Amino acid sequence: MQGIKWAFDQVKGRRKELVLAMILTFIGAGTIIICPFIYSQIIDVGIRGGNHEVIPRLLAAIIGVTVLRIVVDYSASMLKERSGIFQMAKLRTALYEKIQAQPPKFFAQMRSGDMMTRMTADIDAVRNFTSWVLTDIIFAVVLMVTVLIVFATISIKYTLSLLVLTPATFFLSYYMGKKLRPAHQVVREKVSQLNITVKENIAGNRVIKAFVREDHEIEKFQKHNLEYRDANIASARVWLNYEPFINGVSNALNVVCILVGAAFTISGDITVGQYSIFINLIWAINEPVRMAGSLMNETQRFFASVAKVQELYYAVPDIKNANEVYRPEKVKGEIEFDHVSFKYDSNLVLDDVCIHAAPGETIGIMGPTGSGKSTIVNLISRFDDVKGGTVKIDGVDVRRYDLQTLRKNVATAMQDVFLFSDTIDTNISYGRPDMPEEEVVDCAVAADADGFIRETPQGYDTIIGERGVGLSGGQRQRVALARALAYDTPILLIDDTTSAVDMETESLIQQHLRERTKKATTVIIAQRISSVKHADRIYIIENGKITESGTHKELLAKRGYYYGIYCIQQGIADEEVRNG
Repeated sequence: MQGIKWAFDQVKGRRKELVLAMILTFIGAGTIIICPFIYSQIIDVGIRGGNHEVIPRLLAAIIGVTVLRIVVDYSASMLKERSGIFQMAKLRTALYEKIQAQPPKFFAQMRSGDMMTRMTADIDAVRNFTSWVLTDIIFAVVLMVTVLIVFATISIKYTLSLLVLTPATFFLSYYMGKKLRPAHQVVREKVSQLNITVKENIAGNRVIKAFVREDHEIEKFQKHNLEYRDANIASARVWLNYEPFINGVSNALNVVCILVGAAFTISGDITVGQYSIFINLIWAINEPVRMAGSLMNETQRFFASVAKVQELYYAVPDIKNANEVYRPEKVKGEIEFDHVSFKYDSNLVLDDVCIHAAPGETIGIMGPTGSGKSTIVNLISRFDDVKGGTVKIDGVDVRRYDLQTLRKNVATAMQDVFLFSDTIDTNISYGRPDMPEEEVVDCAVAADADGFIRETPQGYDTIIGERGVGLSGGQRQRVALARALAYDTPILLIDDTTSAVDMETESLIQQHLRERTKKATTVIIAQRISSVKHADRIYIIENGKITESGTHKELLAKRGYYYGIYCIQQGIADEEVRNG
């Protein structure tokens, strides 16, 4: 019941429309009950009683009631549909906002296909239940109770005879519902897995083709598709196993109504007109009995879906603002790691790391793969929080900063380049949509991207494919770097963003960065010596610890990790370095 209350709360703002729709539905039910009474009067008074003058008036009343019912049903349907669509849009927006508030860790744990299922099919199931199924259930119950009261006022014995089979229906519906919910949960899981497979296939199409794995992917899709099919069949089988019995009870009720009613009419307990009331309204008892299976099916589908929607709706981000946030008017750009430690689950990534960068300085960070270099970038932007020590910007713990204020002052060119399916211009100016065109070009020049951009069919207005399809790896990296530069922040983080460009291009990029008049505090994560050799200070991280730090010349003199990488990348022997 908590799920139903929650779903109904989501119609806030359109709740009056839904309540009015229910009221109109009940009025429509009233018109359904009125017509059989008019029929009985036509039979008992107009035809059998010989009062033929009332027949035209009664027929006119039937027409009037029928028109009223059409208007009422149409209005109720429109109101229910409008409130349902409003609820669906509101829920999607709420869930999307929840997703936007989550840190990167959340997306690493939550499967994208599952999120898509929650945003689409699950929300649609909630809307369908709130707008239609719940109303149908209430309508069926109210109509059935009302009709039984009407029947009882005519003949209590006839009414009781019609109720003999009803408990069997509710017994069947109860047991069917117990089996349907887990079946629907399996269906929902299978469609989520199917969505994941399709999304991964689309995103990884180049890899698939490069390794000639199309047949494998088709087999994998077919496997999940068949599992989804089988889950649907299993779910349908639960309903179909009970449906014949429910229909049998429903049909038996019609037989009982006709036979018992005929006997009561012949014996004089009820009139022919009253008998016609029972015949015309028996469906109000029969239909809820017949609908019990399908309504239970939709109800269990709702409970399976609403649980998943609520899970995302109530997801609390690990990274959030403090109770009292810090919003400085201006950030200078000083960065300090004060004895920082960080763990992913139980794996120690950073251990007692101390780093300092004065405003406007450039620091380089190098180290083996998996040593924790990219984690430093994540901690500065608060994509993750430290487990020990403090990360400070301008002497203030980043956890005290308002998250948006913090990230508006930190531009990141990420290792995993993502470009939107839009124009190159829009991708570069993504952080500042209103920036002048000449600044977009300046940033592209600084990232050594202007040359190849102008060679594309529409230049800066060229639309690139999803994730930058249509550009080479190096070109995507340069556009991503231009986007970070365009953000124009006092702190710039470059996470191995030039790994896919050639040495000459990288040299040009480094030169452009050094020549920029507006200096940002820059952190360069790199594998190449050439990317960091001009930095004010270089830190070497090994196994989560700072093992070396200093300038290019100082590190060469220490003959440690940096010295070894320099020899390898320059292709020279140790003696040549020693001799200058």
